[in-house]
Amino acid sequence: LDNLRAAVVAREVAPQVPVVLRAFDPALADQLEQGLNIRRAYSVSALAAPAFVAAACGDQVLETLRLGDGEVPVCRLTVRPGSPLAGRTTGEVKARHGCATLARSRDGADWRPVCGAGDAEPLAEGEHILVGGPLTHVLRLICLNVGWLREGKRRPRTSKTAGGPERNVRPMRPRHATLLPYIAAALASLLILSVGVFAWALHLRWVDAVYFVVTTATTTGYGDISLKDGPDWIKLFGCLVMLSGGALLGILFSYLAALATAERLDAVMGRRAARMSGHVVLAGLGNLGYRVARLLTDLGLDVVVLELAVNARFVEAVRARAPVFTGDARLPENQERAAVRRAAAFLSCTDDDLANIQACLHARRLNPRLTTVARIFDDALAERLTDAFAINRALSASQCAVGAFVGAATDERALRPLRVGALDLIACRYTAQAPIPAAAVAGWRAAGVRVLAWRAPSGAVQPPSGLAPPLTPGDEIILCGPADTMREIMAPA
Repeated sequence: LDNLRAAVVAREVAPQVPVVLRAFDPALADQLEQGLNIRRAYSVSALAAPAFVAAACGDQVLETLRLGDGEVPVCRLTVRPGSPLAGRTTGEVKARHGCATLARSRDGADWRPVCGAGDAEPLAEGEHILVGGPLTHVLRLICLNVGWLREGKRRPRTSKTAGGPERNVRPMRPRHATLLPYIAAALASLLILSVGVFAWALHLRWVDAVYFVVTTATTTGYGDISLKDGPDWIKLFGCLVMLSGGALLGILFSYLAALATAERLDAVMGRRAARMSGHVVLAGLGNLGYRVARLLTDLGLDVVVLELAVNARFVEAVRARAPVFTGDARLPENQERAAVRRAAAFLSCTDDDLANIQACLHARRLNPRLTTVARIFDDALAERLTDAFAINRALSASQCAVGAFVGAATDERALRPLRVGALDLIACRYTAQAPIPAAAVAGWRAAGVRVLAWRAPSGAVQPPSGLAPPLTPGDEIILCGPADTMREIMAPA
């Protein structure tokens, strides 16, 4: 809310100054761009989450762009032995998987853009390629390449638009603190006070007064002590004690039922996790952890989550998708509950750098073959961590998203420079102001420029395989290609 308030004030004070806003919900960010005339609005966690998923597979997301309310990542990956990509041309990859291949490098050679006839050259095992497309298409391609998914496996369980998060999905509201403990304490205090009141008013011994309060509060009857002959005020006070006792018993039984339900749910989650193998263990359910959990489960992967806070914001939302255990992810006992010994990857995305490092180290001791990914806020530490602690990847969420904010702040077109080896590329969002004929799109392709994703005005994000030129005014596309060619395309007419 503070970011939104600052953006509105800045727009009023200096309308000519471009505003770039941070927002959690990508759908809200898209509406803010249209409604408040904000140049760009980004969700840091949404931009960073694909990088963590790719890192778990051993690959790297170079940049994540946004189109509408969906993300479009550009990823560098290596064709694995036995990968379904091996032996297929880049054209077949685009048609079958909805991802465009931008560049490739084989046997240590320099990176070269995929231009024209390059589409007919099959990919080879061990070859490095640069691909881009709608989020779910790219991540699914990465998981297929590493062997986490198989072609023909059922599609994700949730209904999604091509390339973005489900529409009309909002993060859960924070759970407000319940007043029941305070109410229970007040009722218990009233019952304790009533012991003294009845002892004084009815001239009872303290033991008899306690006995009488219990029988009154539980409404078990007046077989020996009665208020029948007492004054009116003591009868009314007795009524208050009865109501208070009933309310206190109701609260007590509700807590006992909740405790039993929680234990039962934990047992069910434990059995689900015990049956898993080759799954992903995720530690931390903050904004980033929630995004990563959703991406993994939407892909149909098995996930087990460890979260320290019992009432964390996203626990209930994620629990419907994957087992969620409450506990410290650094403890070997909790990692055993999450079946880390049989897991394929461990991602620690808590808000504590040291906790993330410790959790990854303990997980590696339990499973030396595990791929470990740690979230690190200190960018300098993240660069050195992999060598010092044998953690496979250390990523900073802010570093993953910084290119989007810098690009949007410095250029209205939000140009995103990319570099692989000696090859310089530029990616950006492009809106057609006039019809763009099929011949122009073919010319882009011949020069190594690829359309990564597109959408009609206010429509859903679509993969490049679904684009049928010409482009009409208002169509939005994500373009990526060699830097010089991209500058020519983006130059004012």
